[in-house]
Amino acid sequence: MQTENYLDCATTPLQKGVNLVEASAGTGKTYAIAMLVLRCITELEVPIDKVLVVTFTKAATEELRSRIRQRLVEARDLLEGTGNSTDATMQVWAGTITDSVKVKKRLQLALFDIDRAGIFTIHSFCQ
Repeated sequence: MQTENYLDCATTPLQKGVNLVEASAGTGKTYAIAMLVLRCITELEVPIDKVLVVTFTKAATEELRSRIRQRLVEARDLLEGTGNSTDATMQVWAGTITDSVKVKKRLQLALFDIDRAGIFTIHSFCQ
């Protein structure tokens, strides 16, 4: 009998390396990926230009890039006390932060370099 595994993108233990997010349409993949990228940057100290996200369509890459940028801004603002995020996942994540000064610096660097993030379609990645 197969058991179901649910991803809690705020608390699931992270590992450096290759990670696959696979799910049906409309299940929140983009949301989860944006949150996981945020956590990789802030918890694993992975620079944004070392992150690679591969998806199927050009539209999906643009949506991911936008959502990742939005998530980074939301996290920074939340930690600075200037944001009003009601996202429960973000609240849980923020509650795990022990050194907000260090995390805010990582977030700001990621936002400066967001255009260097490796977010590609499968075809453009292979080229």
